[in-house]
Order: sequence, then C-alpha cells, then structure tokens
Amino acid sequence: MKKSILFIFQAIAIIIATTLYCSSVVIMMVLMRSKTIFFPMCRSWSRVLLAISGVKVNIIGNVDLPPKTSCVYVCNHASLFDIPVLIAYLPDYVRIMYKRELRKIPIMGWTLAVSPFIPITRADGRDAMRSVNESIEAVQHGESVIVFAEGTRSQDGSLGEFKRGAFMVAARSRKAIVPVTLIGTSTILPKKKLYFNGGTVTMVINSSVTLGDEPNKQQENEARLAVHAIIADNLEKPNN
Repeated sequence: MKKSILFIFQAIAIIIATTLYCSSVVIMMVLMRSKTIFFPMCRSWSRVLLAISGVKVNIIGNVDLPPKTSCVYVCNHASLFDIPVLIAYLPDYVRIMYKRELRKIPIMGWTLAVSPFIPITRADGRDAMRSVNESIEAVQHGESVIVFAEGTRSQDGSLGEFKRGAFMVAARSRKAIVPVTLIGTSTILPKKKLYFNGGTVTMVINSSVTLGDEPNKQQENEARLAVHAIIADNLEKPNN
C-alpha cells in the first residue's frame, strides 16, 4: 500500500515537471529560434526526473576523447530510464534516435517534434536509412549521437544482438565508438510495467573503439562484435 501511494505521488510530480519542462522548451525554442537551448534544459529535466524517482547514478570510467569531440555512443537498452540517465550524466550534448510514433503523445510529442532528436520509423526501410544519414551528418558536424544498437528494449535486461546501424554511422562519419553499459535500469522500470523502483544505476563508460581510416563492412562487423563483447562483459561481471 505504501509503495502504491508513493508511486502515485511520484507519478503526479513527474507529470507536473514534464509538463512544465515541455512547455518551457517549446516556448524557448520558438522565441530564440535555436535548438541549442534544448540540450541544457533536457539535462536539467532528466536530473529532476531521476531525483523524483529516487534513482542515483554511479559512473565508472570516462570518455577518453578530447573535449568537444563528437562520437557515436553505443548503449544497451533495457528501460525507458536509460534515456534520462544518459542525457543527465554523459559529459556531452547528444542526439538520440526515437520512434516517430512518440510524437503522438500530448505535450511530450510536441517537444520531440521541435527537438534536435532524430525520429525513425523502424518498419520503413527508407525512413530508417534517412535517420542513419541524418546521424552521420550530425556526427560529422560535431554533434554526438546515442544509438541503442539492439534496436529495441530488452524484455528482461539481457543483451540482444546488435544491429548494423550504429557501426555504419561510425564508419561513414569516421568517428569513434564509445561503448556505454547501463546496469540496473531494468529493475527501476521493467518493460510493460506501470510502476518503478528507486535504486542505483551504474553507468560504465569504456575506452573508445575506432574503425580505421578507410573502414569497410568487415571492420564494421568486427567493431559490432567487439563492442557487443565489451557491454556483455560489463553486464556479466559478478558484482553486477
């Protein structure tokens, strides 16, 4: 009973905070006619969301690239809480691919529509390719992107097979891949559940992986397998 009451209060607080945030973002972006304001506001909202939900983040490692160097962050995906954790604590302003149908959500969808985030319709191969090309262009012009290489959230927190997209972006943009492992988000907000639990999430940032000066499909595949092995190893360590 106490848990249910706490959840109700947390959910109300999140709804209020999200409504205020989304309204402020849309107004600021329209008035300033610039999308750069989105990133610091999104980071602030993410930290407020985590605080309301009772989520603490423990960070292991750091990005080993020079400051203001764009890259492709490849991360496992087990919960909707992955996104606020990454936005709040990665030392970078990042663009994320999201399902285009999320734009239909009142208020939040309007914010996504005007944001620098990259919409994708996974069932439409041509649209997916356009999103990949937009990601390549963004990284080439100094903006980092986050790609959930599994393509969808895990049902139970286990790591699925990686799709090619993230590694294609890295290869064609000539940018490094930074493996990021999130441990514990699946218990904060399990998939298809209407409740969440407070707790500690661990974010492991590994050394960057490069594909060489003239990457080809074989090197893309080698990088895909190497990054998958890194994240799988982080998830399987006994203390996790």
